[in-house]
Amino acid sequence: DQSLKLDAVWLLFAAVYSVSLVFQAPIWILSGLLAFMVYKIILAVGFAWQRRRANASQTPLKLLLLRVFALGKRSEQFFDALGLHWRYRGSIQMIAGPDLATTNIEPHEFMDFIGGKLARRFIADAETFNLRLREADFARDHDLRYRVNEFFCFNNAWKMALTRLVQENHVVLMDLRGFSPRRAGCIFEINELINAVPLARVLFIIDQTTDEAFLRQTAQEAWQRMRASSPNRSATRAAFRLFRLKDLDPRALTQLLAAVCASAATRVESVRI
Repeated sequence: DQSLKLDAVWLLFAAVYSVSLVFQAPIWILSGLLAFMVYKIILAVGFAWQRRRANASQTPLKLLLLRVFALGKRSEQFFDALGLHWRYRGSIQMIAGPDLATTNIEPHEFMDFIGGKLARRFIADAETFNLRLREADFARDHDLRYRVNEFFCFNNAWKMALTRLVQENHVVLMDLRGFSPRRAGCIFEINELINAVPLARVLFIIDQTTDEAFLRQTAQEAWQRMRASSPNRSATRAAFRLFRLKDLDPRALTQLLAAVCASAATRVESVRI
């Protein structure tokens, strides 16, 4: 998506200037095409050089993004800011929701929607989840960025999908801005994270719109009901880490990304790749 945008800008720039030059001589109409070809050659050489510099042995990190679906525009702004930086380090996985329906739409999803076939993208059971997981793209693209993998779930399957996804990713980032007793789905997710994921690999985002008292109550109740198989049995409640995000200024975003990377570095080898 980023490469297509940049290509479109350069192509438009070259075309506009070639039209202004054509009044000098007709041959100048080709200057725009030539300039665009030179740009693409330089781009290819630059990316090839960067790929050689990249550490091939470095494990691509996989981040699971959970959130309150009701955040709307705030979800879009946060996702854009996070993806702009994180996608050079690893992929992002998330359960599709209405808040980011237009932000991360892909051509094949759009065509399925136009053709009335979007339902075939949805997960209904463990078998279809396994199929979607095999189709997910975790490799680095030619522009050195990783992709966003969305999982569309029917209402009877999203809990199963969540349980599987928390086990398949190196780090979990949960945006709890706007969290309140009405967010039953988030309550289930918090319980599942405490039961299934070492909390050292989980970071919760809050702000002034988060009902912190209810969040702490939810975490305490989940802790008391923790399964015997939970990796957090020997942990303390201090492992439940909150990141207060007031706004998306560069300093706050840098601190957030540093915290996420630190979480991802915790026992990466324990996650199935």
